[in-house]
Amino acid sequence: MLIKRKVEIIISKRQQIIRNNVINVFHQSQAKDVKNKFKELPVYPEKFLRKLKIKENAFLLLDDLVLRDLVKKNIILTRSPTTQIFTYSVFIIGIADEAITKTNTED
Repeated sequence: MLIKRKVEIIISKRQQIIRNNVINVFHQSQAKDVKNKFKELPVYPEKFLRKLKIKENAFLLLDDLVLRDLVKKNIILTRSPTTQIFTYSVFIIGIADEAITKTNTED
């Protein structure tokens, strides 16, 4: 699956990768900060037939891959020191070892 390959390449940069980073690379965002951060990745300029033209659909697909434990994530929960409010950040950290095999049997 194309989005899994892109996730794998993006996280190989060894930085904190969030869902938006994956989707922006997948959609080849032309925003200056995205281009500066990811333009050297071989998948960024890659031309392909994109079935997920709407970003929201790409987010849903990525969330589905996370829910099926094909894409690994790390959630950091932070409590505000002055209030009882918690915030969280979700980082994409990798692809499950069996992700390719599992999706080939499910597709």
